[in-house]
Amino acid sequence: MGTYVFYERGGSDGLRSRFLADVGDFARWLCALDEEYPGEFTPRFLAKLEDLSVRGADALKASDHDDAYLIDCIVHEYWSFCDITDRHGDKDITPSAHKLYRYAQELSDVLPTASDELCRYYKRLFAGNSLAECDGHSYRSVDGVFYWSWLLPHEVEDFHDKLQNYAGFLESDDDWPAGVRWVLEALGRAKATGSSLLVSIA
Repeated sequence: MGTYVFYERGGSDGLRSRFLADVGDFARWLCALDEEYPGEFTPRFLAKLEDLSVRGADALKASDHDDAYLIDCIVHEYWSFCDITDRHGDKDITPSAHKLYRYAQELSDVLPTASDELCRYYKRLFAGNSLAECDGHSYRSVDGVFYWSWLLPHEVEDFHDKLQNYAGFLESDDDWPAGVRWVLEALGRAKATGSSLLVSIA
């Protein structure tokens, strides 16, 4: 099937408040899954999920990089929960089901005159964000494929307005220009509602 890029409207803090609001239901769903498929999740994983459902935001404060990575693993499974249950399906704003390989790795590969700031915004969309609060920790993909990234509302507006100046260069249906065009369209949809932009690769 391949790996696709999906866009959603998020809260003012990206994914954080949404995850915390859902974590109780998510924990119950995953525990039922664990009963059906015993051994799928480690005791440490299940204990951390329970900790998150009880203590909420405080449990996002990771004691070390291993604990932070465990939170990344839990958020990985949270995407499956949202996908399978169609949780937050109304927030989907994906302009086109564009495969990841059809996106340029660097914005400058498509728009050579784009500023360093625009290139950094673009790169962040495909870098992955972690909900774990741990100094020096960067998001680590569980399977080398999936990750979630986000730009906050003020970043969405800034990126959109500056990228809009290049819209005339994105009219080609070739892979890379089309990918940047979908980024621009998703940014516009998020900006229209004052939302953050969530990007998931799956």
